[in-house]
Amino acid sequence: MSFDKLDIKDNSAREGRACILVCNLVGKDLQKVKNCAMILGIRDQIILNSKNGNTVIKDVLDNNINAECEDGRKERAIIFNSIAPAKMNIFIENLKKVRVNNVLKAVVTETSVNWSVNEVISNLVAERTAISKGNFDEIHHK
Repeated sequence: MSFDKLDIKDNSAREGRACILVCNLVGKDLQKVKNCAMILGIRDQIILNSKNGNTVIKDVLDNNINAECEDGRKERAIIFNSIAPAKMNIFIENLKKVRVNNVLKAVVTETSVNWSVNEVISNLVAERTAISKGNFDEIHHK
């Protein structure tokens, strides 16, 4: 696990496809997430569900999404790719304001870009559990 504090003043552009991966959100919550993203100029939003769980993040970013996973994770998550930390911070604050709660959040890294959506979500769940227990000794599953 790695925890880095967001530099909420860093508004610099990032290299790569600036987008968010929205996992397992539906209905009003999905619409709220889309609206928050559009307000911040994040027009590239990739909507995923549990059937896409075996797709590697790199493939998702290349629009090569597999929809044949039968045992995908169902936890709700938002994964940021190449979004400036300042925008991520505002986005997360806006989610709180519109009451989209209990959503896991992550940033694509050099390591996680090679993980499947299921692996990312699984690690986010493990991180949340570790934080709630105050145990930061565990490492990623992969």
